[in-house]
Amino acid sequence: MRFANPVYFFVFFVIMLIAYLCINFWKKKLFNPNIIFSQVKFLKVNTFSLKENLFKGLNLLKYIAILLAIIAFARPQKGNVYEYSNDQGIDIIMALDTSSSMRSLDFRPLNRMEAAKKVTQDFIKERKYDKIGLVVFAGLAFTQCPLTTDKDSLAEFVNNIQLSNTSLDGTAIGSAIMTSVNRLKDSEAKSKIVILVTDGNNNSGEIDPVTASKIAKEYNIKIYPIGVGNPNGAIYEVDDPFFGRREVRVTEEAINEKVLKEIAKNTGGQYFRAQDTKSFENIMSQIDKLEKYKIETTQFTNYNELYKYFLIPSFILLLLIIILENTCLRRLP
Repeated sequence: MRFANPVYFFVFFVIMLIAYLCINFWKKKLFNPNIIFSQVKFLKVNTFSLKENLFKGLNLLKYIAILLAIIAFARPQKGNVYEYSNDQGIDIIMALDTSSSMRSLDFRPLNRMEAAKKVTQDFIKERKYDKIGLVVFAGLAFTQCPLTTDKDSLAEFVNNIQLSNTSLDGTAIGSAIMTSVNRLKDSEAKSKIVILVTDGNNNSGEIDPVTASKIAKEYNIKIYPIGVGNPNGAIYEVDDPFFGRREVRVTEEAINEKVLKEIAKNTGGQYFRAQDTKSFENIMSQIDKLEKYKIETTQFTNYNELYKYFLIPSFILLLLIIILENTCLRRLP
């Protein structure tokens, strides 16, 4: 909040100072004693009546009303900042694997899917001026959210991602790349990238991942593949008929890092391996630093006037004072 006319606070200070000096001057003038007593204990001590106390409260209300009026005249304002950019940033597609293996608990305290969602949402918050879209894939790939600058809506889409059901399970990396390419190929952004998060080897879809990466290269799209998973194996919760619900470690098919590295090399990107939540966060931070583009923005501030929130109470108090002074607290002539 700011004040458009702060000089009125100085005016208030001067008024209060003058009032204080005048009051003290008239007190000395009116109450200068003509008879001097050697002792004052013989004088009767008068106790203030309720009405006299109300008179004191009335003076306090006057000061409050004056203070509120001064604040109103100083024009308090609250500003809303708007930024406008006539330049384009980077267009990004987040391609997230939603196959059933992403429920593995080797990324404690989160499973792989929850860890991917968390770091994706954190990444989205940092990319203020970029357009970001969301592609999810398992046995099939489809667009969950097209390119958008509405980060709140995109974060909600990420939050609502669910793991694939059995009928659509699998890992269609090639299809995920092609779906992402279709979203980016017509973009006029300075840079176009795909962040591909997967924990498996390509075993579904109609196109080979390496072939898909070569198509991406033709459209100047860079791909940053991230292989997620602990080399010691995946951890799943299972319902055991004898021991109840328990955790088991499963040695799963290793991520085909050779293919993911080739995808990155073909497009000018870089391959990363995330073995836990911390390393996953560090990888996203590295990609955030690698893909930066300086954008010139113009900032506007729209100020809303708040004086009425002070002027109206001041008016009400003054009205109340006038009523009291002419009714129950009226002074005798």
